Amino acid sequence: MPRTGRLAIPSVAALAALAFASAPAAAQTGTPTPRVTVREGTLAGTAESGIRRFLGIPYAAPPVGDLRWKAPRPAAPWRGVRRADAFGPMCAQVQFPGAPPKRMNEDCLTLNVWAPAQRRGRLPVMVWIHGGGYMFGSGSEPQFDGTALAKKGVVLVTLNYRLGPLGFLAHPDLTSEAPYRSSGNYGILDQIAALRWVRRNIAAFGGDAGNITIFGESAGSGSVNILQASPLAHGLFDKAIGESTSQFDPDGGLIGRQDRASAERYGAAFAAKLGASSIAQLRKKPADEILRGAPFFWPTERDGYVLPDLVYNIFAAGKQNDVPTLVGSNSDEGSTLKMKWVTPGPGNQTQYDSVYGDVADPLRQSATDAVQWQMRAWAQLQARTGKSGSWLYWFDQPWPAQVEKGAFHGAEIVYVFQNLRAESQPWTERDRALSDLMSSYWVNFARRGDPNGAGLPHWPGYRAANPQLMRLAPVPGVIGTPREAAQRFLDAYFDARR
Repeated sequence: MPRTGRLAIPSVAALAALAFASAPAAAQTGTPTPRVTVREGTLAGTAESGIRRFLGIPYAAPPVGDLRWKAPRPAAPWRGVRRADAFGPMCAQVQFPGAPPKRMNEDCLTLNVWAPAQRRGRLPVMVWIHGGGYMFGSGSEPQFDGTALAKKGVVLVTLNYRLGPLGFLAHPDLTSEAPYRSSGNYGILDQIAALRWVRRNIAAFGGDAGNITIFGESAGSGSVNILQASPLAHGLFDKAIGESTSQFDPDGGLIGRQDRASAERYGAAFAAKLGASSIAQLRKKPADEILRGAPFFWPTERDGYVLPDLVYNIFAAGKQNDVPTLVGSNSDEGSTLKMKWVTPGPGNQTQYDSVYGDVADPLRQSATDAVQWQMRAWAQLQARTGKSGSWLYWFDQPWPAQVEKGAFHGAEIVYVFQNLRAESQPWTERDRALSDLMSSYWVNFARRGDPNGAGLPHWPGYRAANPQLMRLAPVPGVIGTPREAAQRFLDAYFDARR
């Protein structure tokens, strides 16, 4: 990633001295304020129940002004002690109508760390990339609280990255001005910058810089898929977990942006709609004007920088970052997924049915089948062309008060994070047991590249010749491919389009 100039970084000894001189007062509970020193300076976090939290840490310079639509630059060092006891703002994004106002800003490239206060040796690191269609979301959502996973013996990191047109706008003029002669994919470059920061600094929190797992859901899972395919991310992580989306659609995304040229045309048309005749004019427009009424913006494949080819082709050729891979989908992805593209924002099954009428149920099933195919293709390709193993799951547990939606898109997140309390549901012991099982599988995988462990049902690695996957449900167990006939149809369908 290009960098201009060199930043003068104070010595660790000098920063430590400043920490003692200007550290904030201890929490009211009397627990000493935890401090760590990273390359940019010293941080003061909070501690509770044996877990230290450091929130709102800048991992890159604010992408504002002339840095809007440029690759992220290094975060500037600070003097004294920086308070890290509150999340940074969400990245600027479209707000759903009627939703409570949220704190958001273009100055948003921060990450958050949860780490055990007591540890023996270096702990595995898990870096969560949030979903939201590359248009919405943040690393500070209550579902992503890292306390429970940290208690199981990992250092947990969540992060923000640029979204929508601010994160994925490609334009011919942006390509011309970039030293790497490409544009768009700034949100992915943010994620790469965050991973570089983690590699450099996570040892200060007790993490093992040589054992980093990236994981995410929906667009976060698509990001993991892109990072596993990108040469720019080589050596920045050691394992990958994807939940319910990849980039394996042969068209390279829902809006068919297969290459830089098509993405540039899309971006130029958007700029013209905003009345901007130059990038300089576009950079002067306020973020809310750019976001208002913006269409969907997605990562660009074959951009010539982040991705030299379609993600599918990179995996098929065995050129991916070859790391242990655990992926899967939910048994009723389509109960909410399709609705999101038609009516963005809060909704329910009644709205879904009113949009699609008599074809609602078939569309719901086809969306579920399509996501299953994407994750199955990911596991298959990694098993076929990589040397590291892959594991495939099928999450099949509805929320207690939303049984009609089935195991919808994103339903597994609170189970993985062991954060059932983040949602107001009449959770049962069966839900809590499943959550404990899933979080244990994920932590085991982060620890040694295999989800299996003592006392857990055995989860076999994925083999295309004998496909077996783990059904994650109150009674978990190994199963064959769900809806196998539909999956064979999609195999033939996508092969014909390739």
